[in-house]
Amino acid sequence: MSLCHPGVGNVSCGACCGLFNLKLQPKEFKTLLLERTEEFKTTVNFEVRHSFPVFRKSRETKETDLPKKDDMTYNCPFLGYVDPNKGRIGCMIHPIFTGDPKSQNFSFYGASICQAYDCKNKESVLADHWESLFAEMAKDSVEYSFLAADHIFVSALEKFFQLEQSNMEFVFQNLRLELMEIFRTRLITSNEKNFTSFEINYESFPDSKALDIYFLNEIGEFWKEWKTEFQKKNPG
Repeated sequence: MSLCHPGVGNVSCGACCGLFNLKLQPKEFKTLLLERTEEFKTTVNFEVRHSFPVFRKSRETKETDLPKKDDMTYNCPFLGYVDPNKGRIGCMIHPIFTGDPKSQNFSFYGASICQAYDCKNKESVLADHWESLFAEMAKDSVEYSFLAADHIFVSALEKFFQLEQSNMEFVFQNLRLELMEIFRTRLITSNEKNFTSFEINYESFPDSKALDIYFLNEIGEFWKEWKTEFQKKNPG
């Protein structure tokens, strides 16, 4: 399994499909995903090729008036629930379901792009640790997606740990509650972001000052409190 579909919990990430480009509340995201899933089940037949574009056209029409954060970001309607319990989200026309290695060509980006893309958090050397943390704290796949796709925030934290000369095994094992605390605070502002996991990070965070500016902008004065407490508890 991977950060996209962790081996624990009943959550997964679908941010790269443009979900968070829509200006919706968490409950509205889940309603939309359920609507897509139900329509897909009742209208798409894997043996009938034209049923794929018919579904896509139908959903694009129904979703055309949904408010968006960026008109240039595509919101793929093939993103829906992919497990019987409707907990995990993913590509409903992925080859693992259709048996056709090119079935994602019915999507806007096509199979080559959909299958070749890897998100930046998934590529991190700490990916397994983040996967475990996010799967443990996320209440559903929408929340998990917000966490898993927020790669600039995660990279900034990794740089903070590096500058603090923190022992990462110690941090993930013994300061887990502190990590959850900062990400729960982050979730408060996450809904304003258009996370796709392929945003460009223009900041290299060369020093503590740069990190302070970034975190204060993202989570406010809570950053100062969290940083102080972290430094007290982390032996470095």
